[in-house]
Amino acid sequence: MEAMKEAWNEKTVGNIVGILKPNKIHYYVLTIVALGFVFDSFDTYLMSYATPAVIKIMHISLKVSGLINSASIWGMMVGAVLWGSISDAFGRRVGFSSSVIVYSIFSVLTMFAQTQVELGVLRVLTGLGIGGMLPIVESMVAEYAPSKYRGRFLGFITILWPFGLLAAAILALNLISADINNWRYLFLIGGLPIVLLIPIFTVLPESPRWLQRKGKIREANESLQKLGAEVYLSDSGPVARGVPLSELLSNQYRARMLLAVGYYFFSYYGYYGFLLWLPAILSNVFNLSLVHTFTYTLYVAIAAILGRVTAFYTVEKFGRKQLFYVGFGLGGIMALVFGTLHTPGVLVAGAALLSFIYEQGVAGTVIYAPELFPTEVRSSATAWATAGGRLAAAISPIVFGIFISTHFYYGVFLTMAIGFWLAVVLVWRVGPETKGRSLEELGAE
Repeated sequence: MEAMKEAWNEKTVGNIVGILKPNKIHYYVLTIVALGFVFDSFDTYLMSYATPAVIKIMHISLKVSGLINSASIWGMMVGAVLWGSISDAFGRRVGFSSSVIVYSIFSVLTMFAQTQVELGVLRVLTGLGIGGMLPIVESMVAEYAPSKYRGRFLGFITILWPFGLLAAAILALNLISADINNWRYLFLIGGLPIVLLIPIFTVLPESPRWLQRKGKIREANESLQKLGAEVYLSDSGPVARGVPLSELLSNQYRARMLLAVGYYFFSYYGYYGFLLWLPAILSNVFNLSLVHTFTYTLYVAIAAILGRVTAFYTVEKFGRKQLFYVGFGLGGIMALVFGTLHTPGVLVAGAALLSFIYEQGVAGTVIYAPELFPTEVRSSATAWATAGGRLAAAISPIVFGIFISTHFYYGVFLTMAIGFWLAVVLVWRVGPETKGRSLEELGAE
């Protein structure tokens, strides 16, 4: 009660939200953004599971397959920046809902693609919407969550990302294994997120932090009351605005921007390259049947979920930075080991172990970035950071395709390990520990 009175006297959303206890609205928000996160993940991996069938049906080479696999990632890179700015300018709900609309519509249209070019273009357009989702979700959860629960809230949504991968694997196993022409139905299912528009506009309150920054005090008070606060703001604070990249690279933000962009870039190079190529590697390099390919990737998805669950339980106990040390430090070693495996049974065990380890680091990338920046630039800064990751994720499928087509298979895992370790060094040398600290205390407000 004393904490509430103190927050009331300070009359800032950050102080008020920071000491609230979670209520049903917090969990509604968490559920809605979590569902969006799962659908985002599912759509991201659809192409990788369709690739073995598309290679056979459209008679495309491994190099072209790498280009098509990376097509949506190029769109995601642009989408992250575009929707980050939309979210900062027009609100988290507008940004969230518009990204859902774009990727749902173009995912469905992808099922009608008849040529390699059509497929690539539609995946780029789908990626625009997918790319907008991640920075908005991260910003929303960071802004709604009380300080004590912020790590767990962000950790919870990261657990759900592999469920999209798992769903893609299960559907591919049941649809494409029965008939390779069924790959098109995966993209029809990818349009389901459109149903999220109903709870977004009927249940989800706008971020009170964003509303205060825009000077909308009455609306901010209404959102705060829904979150369980008994407080009335009387001033607006700095007004939210669009933030150019040049400002994010100013002295005020430069170090943390380079930190976030850097760790996203280096870690996502190997992460996305490996996952997007895994079904094609098993099918075309090791000549496994589609049934065995999708079954093995199913095991990898389950291991990924276990890795994220582990991160969820360790993030508040040991901090954010340990996720990078364990996930990418050990993950780099495991990547080098995995590159020496060839027997199918050992191969799938190694892939599952690698997935379990590096997913803890990937969970850290999502939790950490929104805690580094203040409200007025959080969505834009997080968007630019994830865009760095998307750039690497777009490059790596092309590079991995060249490695595989030239029989330099170990190059995949060598460069993957180097990227992981560079991310670890960045966080170790530059990154602050954010566990248990308010956004204001961190200088992120």
